Amino acid sequence: MIISAHQPAYNPWLGLIHKILISDVFVIMDDVQFEKNSFINRNKILQNNNEVMLTIPVKTKEYKAKTLKEIETSDNRWKIKHKKSIEQAYKKSEHYSEVMDRLDKIYECKSGFLIDYTNLFLEFIVDYLKIDTQIVFASDLNIEAKKLDYVCELTNKLHGDVFVFGTLGKNYADVAYLKERNIQPYFQDYNHPVYKQNVKEFHKYMGIVDLLFNEKKENIKDIILSQNATKYDLKRLVNV
Repeated sequence: MIISAHQPAYNPWLGLIHKILISDVFVIMDDVQFEKNSFINRNKILQNNNEVMLTIPVKTKEYKAKTLKEIETSDNRWKIKHKKSIEQAYKKSEHYSEVMDRLDKIYECKSGFLIDYTNLFLEFIVDYLKIDTQIVFASDLNIEAKKLDYVCELTNKLHGDVFVFGTLGKNYADVAYLKERNIQPYFQDYNHPVYKQNVKEFHKYMGIVDLLFNEKKENIKDIILSQNATKYDLKRLVNV
């Protein structure tokens, strides 16, 4: 059983979706602390060849005492701004109507909590791309451990054999320690694909909506996986 986990993310980048695609179970880490200047509540779109950051404003007073599940948005005006920015950026794209109809439902949400918007975004992606990975919330697992032991407890509770780390996991994950606990680590090293963009020079690391607007949904999983490990590859590599 291949397990991966990540903080919630608004308009996530392709590497996060790749991590979900190569996992049997993906855990939304809604029980950890919010990180300022991270990509939890923001990401970029491409507008007239310019990279534009869309950020959901949040209340950061005493945020260190809260989990991500408890982080509140600071106002609702951002939804109008984001929707207009996306319309201006992609209204001429081939798949505008199909994707925008789905995004509209996210911006119609009236919640005052960040997690509800990141969850709706992930639900949209999973449904739109027909991803069959099981999605679990860390807050439902009642994990008590911290740091690397958090990964161990999370993986064991889900009966996992493999845990997928991001590239930076190599800097802190003790491979021997994990293997002693019957967990095989896999360190993702994502090769960003090139796909159709209506610009002269390709821009990497946009939020996934850029890909959704520009390519047929039937091709998107293959694009995300191109030149990267698949779930089959990972199971073979780690002998699961």
